[in-house]
Order: sequence, then C-alpha cells, then structure tokens
Amino acid sequence: MPHSAAHERRRLNAWVGGIFVVFGLLGFGFGSWLSRLPAVRDHLGATPSEIALLGLCLAVGSVTGLIFSGRTVTLVGARRILRIGVLVQAVAMPLAAWLIWEQHLVPAIFALFAFGFAFATSDVAMNVSGADAERALGRSRMPLLHGAYSLGGVSAMGVGALAEAGGVSVPLHLLLAFIVIAGGVLCALLVVPADVRGGELHHAQDPGGTAAPRVRPRSPWRDRRVVLVGVMALSFSLAEGVASDWLPMALVDGYGITNDAGALALGAFYVSMTVARFAGGPMLARFSRVTMLRASAVLCIVGLLLVILSPAIPLAVVGAILWGVGVAYGFPLGISAAADNPATAVRDVAAVSAIAYGAYLIGPLLLGFLGDHFGLLNAFLPLVLVIAVAGILAAAAREPQPAA
Repeated sequence: MPHSAAHERRRLNAWVGGIFVVFGLLGFGFGSWLSRLPAVRDHLGATPSEIALLGLCLAVGSVTGLIFSGRTVTLVGARRILRIGVLVQAVAMPLAAWLIWEQHLVPAIFALFAFGFAFATSDVAMNVSGADAERALGRSRMPLLHGAYSLGGVSAMGVGALAEAGGVSVPLHLLLAFIVIAGGVLCALLVVPADVRGGELHHAQDPGGTAAPRVRPRSPWRDRRVVLVGVMALSFSLAEGVASDWLPMALVDGYGITNDAGALALGAFYVSMTVARFAGGPMLARFSRVTMLRASAVLCIVGLLLVILSPAIPLAVVGAILWGVGVAYGFPLGISAAADNPATAVRDVAAVSAIAYGAYLIGPLLLGFLGDHFGLLNAFLPLVLVIAVAGILAAAAREPQPAA
C-alpha cells in the first residue's frame, strides 16, 4: 500500500507538471501574437478599430469554440482536445500572420477564426484537466498553473521585443514560435492521464481515496453560484485581456514611447502577474479566496488609475505592475471555486471558463472602438467600475464549509 500511494503521488505530480508545461506554452503562443500587434498595425497603417476588427475575427472563432467547449471536452476528453487543438493552432496562426502581412485579409479572417476556435477549446480543456489534477492532489494548484500561462506570456513579450528590434517579420516569428509550441505540448501530454467518456479520468479519485460516483450533472447555467463566480472571473479576465491587447499601444500613443518599449511594459505587467500567481499557494494557505479576491480588486483599481492618470511613464509602469498583481488571482480562483463539487466539476469549470474567456476575447475589442473616440488610455476608465463589481461578487467564490 505505501508503494501504491507513492506511485499515485508521483503520477499526480507528473500530471500537474505536464499541464503546467501546456499552460506555459499556450500562454507563449497567444502572447507571441499580442506582442507583434504594434508591428502589424504599423505594417498595415491601421487604426485601433481596424486592429480590433482583426481581433474580432479571432474572437468570433473563440466564442464559437466556447459555446461547444463544455460538451466537447466532456465527450472527447481534455487530453485529446489539447492534442488536436495545438496542431490546429500551429497551422492557423502562422498562416494568418502570413496572409495579413501580404494583405490577403479575406482568407486571413478564416485562419484567425480557426485559431480562435482551437485556442478557446484548448484553453477550456487545460483548465478542466488542471482543476481535476488539483482536486485529485488535494492542494491548490490553479494559481500555479495560471502562473505558467503568465510566464509564457512574459517570455513571449521578451521574444517579441527582440524580434521587433531585430527586424524579424511577424510571419517568420510566429511560424518558429508555433513549431516549438506544438512539439512541446505534444510531449507534455504524454504524462497527462487519458480521459474516458463523461469527463472522468482513468484512476481519478477524490482526496479521500474513493472513486467519485458517476452523476449526471445538471446545467451549470441554472446554478446561481456558478453564474456569479463566472461573472466575477469575467470581470478580472476582462481587465487582463484589455491589458494584453491594448496596454502597449495605449502607452505608445499616450506617452510617446517606442513599440519595443511598449512590449517591455506589457512584459512588466505579465511579470508582476506571474510572480503573484506563483506566490498564490502560500497566500491561499493563509487567506481565504474572498480576502484574496477583494484585495486583488483594490490593487487592480489603483493600478488602472495610475496607468490612466499618471503625468509620466515611470508612474504608469508602476500602475501596470499593480494592475498585473490585481488580476492575478481572479480567474484561477474562479476555476478552483467552480471545481468545488466533484460531481459537476467538468461542466462548471467549462461554464466559468466560457464566461470569463468570452470577456477576455470580446471585451477588449469594445475598448478598441472606444479608443478611436476617446483615446486608448481614457477607454480604460470603465474597467474601474467592472473591477469594483468583481470585488463585490467575490463572496460567491467562498470555500465550501466542511460537513459537520
């Protein structure tokens, strides 16, 4: 029995490690695209709203994927979805970049749609697998996993800045990046357990060591707690998505810095978010989810106001760092809260992911249109109210009380 327990512990740790790598590489992929948006804008001579329309193509594909993600991941399995999804991304994104660069914009729309569909479905699948691993291990791991995603984004910003400074074209940069991403994800998935129909994992057990019973889950959209947690995660994800899409351009336009400096400023945002997420495990051992989420909301609001209102770029960068810390825990803790009930965890996690990623992908596009009329920095102001709402809804993510 001790040998069996040790083997199970190693298996679970390998599972977490494999999903950690998947999170990091998918974050690197999306971050690579975001890091080169200023170069795409300059190459095309596009306005913020025209760049937003390119993002809309990706977002429509993503939302389409999100609509079907819960049932798809449940029936096909997270690992298989990730294998298919990363291969589609590795073809679609370099193809889209080349088509945009050559100004073949109509076929580029379909390539961006395909990338968005594959990215969103893969994102839900890795969150489902990560939440299952966290529950089986009996320890908080979602902030760590999302820290890997942020670390991938940070690395992508650095590589993007180097590519910009070195004059590497966007299509070549993204082709090389996604070759590495596809190979790495496929290797990492070798240690991730296979799935069975219904979303249960081979050999998966609850923390008490007994097999979880099969229960036909009810619709998560009828569960008030799931919806409130989803809206809370939506608010933080919107703030994260706006920074990812628009922070470099807002600083370039508002403070007159260069494109590569804007990419590095976004890197500072990602570094702060990454460090906060890696510190999440010890923090959650001391403070409740609600406390962490409300403190995060305060930090995010302060950071936003500094970015928008600062008289000089150094203070704006400080604001970007606080903004990054502020959004670090919203989505990961929302996923953990959605997975509290093992019987319905797969569909609840998929529902919260769908709500949050919808905001992450669509919300920033609306900010692009506001930016055309009021300037990108001023377009950030509505986020202050959005994050205040997230702080109020944090109570929905409260940990379940143990049975008496």
